[in-house]
Amino acid sequence: MGNENKRIAELELLLEAALIEIERLKAENTKLRETIARLEKNSSNSSKSPSSDILKPPKTIKSKRKREIGAQKGHKQHLRKPFDETQVDKTIELKLEVCPVCGEKLQASNEPMNIHQQVELVYKPYIVTEYQQPLYWCNHCQCFHTAELPLEVKKAGLFGPKLIALVAYLKSRGHMSYKTLQEFFSDTLEINVSTGFLAKQVHKASETIAVPYQELLDKLPQEKHLHVDETGGKENGKKRWNWCFRGEEFTVFHVDPSRGSSVLGKLLGTNYAGIISCDFWGAYRKFSRLGLVILQFCWAHLIREIKFLADSRDKKVSNYGKRLLVAIRSMFSTIHRHGEILERNWLRRMRRHRGEIMGEVKHRIPNAKDAKNIAERLMKWEEEYFRFIEAGIPPTNNLGEQSIRCVVIDRKVTQGTRSEWGNRWMERIWSVLSTCKQRKVNVMSFLRACVDSFIYGHTPPSFLHN
Repeated sequence: MGNENKRIAELELLLEAALIEIERLKAENTKLRETIARLEKNSSNSSKSPSSDILKPPKTIKSKRKREIGAQKGHKQHLRKPFDETQVDKTIELKLEVCPVCGEKLQASNEPMNIHQQVELVYKPYIVTEYQQPLYWCNHCQCFHTAELPLEVKKAGLFGPKLIALVAYLKSRGHMSYKTLQEFFSDTLEINVSTGFLAKQVHKASETIAVPYQELLDKLPQEKHLHVDETGGKENGKKRWNWCFRGEEFTVFHVDPSRGSSVLGKLLGTNYAGIISCDFWGAYRKFSRLGLVILQFCWAHLIREIKFLADSRDKKVSNYGKRLLVAIRSMFSTIHRHGEILERNWLRRMRRHRGEIMGEVKHRIPNAKDAKNIAERLMKWEEEYFRFIEAGIPPTNNLGEQSIRCVVIDRKVTQGTRSEWGNRWMERIWSVLSTCKQRKVNVMSFLRACVDSFIYGHTPPSFLHN
């Protein structure tokens, strides 16, 4: 009997140890599953940027039929608009006196003539002006004197206003490095200058657009609706954040060491009472708690995260994600038909979609961290996700992301800035490029006007008065 009790006690100890080991392995398994899930996240199923993808997500095949190269069947032809008479510098009339087929003498007709235009560069597309300053001796002063250079010539330096504007354009829109700029001027224009000289021209161009930029910055707090986004960057190896604020008619960029809500308070003011379209980053939520601002969270970001649930290896989580995606796709089908449906009918359908989506959110929430996070977020921030229905604004922050794309491209090409003035140049020129695009203003014409006003002392051009 004593041996049996001893054996039972040993088995109980073994069972207890086995149970402890099972619990440890369960915890380890859960941790490994979460790690695998994080590693499987990419730009197509989360809010991660495409540049963070180790491998590109697989492309979805929409159609088995291979798309042919070139214009597709039924594609409307787009012809370039010819130059008007004011743009034509030289006209050559090609006359014909006899028929090229039979040799018969031809008679002039009143039919409209055929027009063919050709554009060509001139061999030297610039002029060099030399200012000669003879030396005059003064017996009274006992020294030589020369006539003063015109103020605008002294202020501009070697490059005139148009060339300064060209440097600014190529550096920004062309994403050229200073070395590439140097080679461009040497190879194409046969003008040999140093990279340091070109950096000074960019510095000068930055000063010329400071006033138009500040006007846009000052107008930001008056905008009723803004698309806001931010992306990381570098200044001489140090982390910097490039903020983008896109309004209805203009865009403002701002480079800051912080990614926090203090940047929003600094640029918009704590009393800002408009609507901000943004992602779910905590800085926006904190800013909304501090003031009067209201938020519209981006559905594109949320959909990517729900796609991650739908791709889960856990069947319950996957089914939950798929159910949400079906309801959301139905809502976006109605969104895309906004102009085809009477406003009152569209609103009624959108409110029904809202109810259906929230019903799916609350129905059978899986006991998984990612699924519970999505459900809690939508239940807590329901108004911030569906505000677009009544406010008449886009459901996504795609416009903000499109505007900030130029920053991402420039960061990849130039590897960031190296000084504080470089940050100021980038935020100013990005704002000019984006605003010109929004307002359909020629970028080069605007830059020339800015440089001219700086050199000749005129009133700088303004986006606000166009």
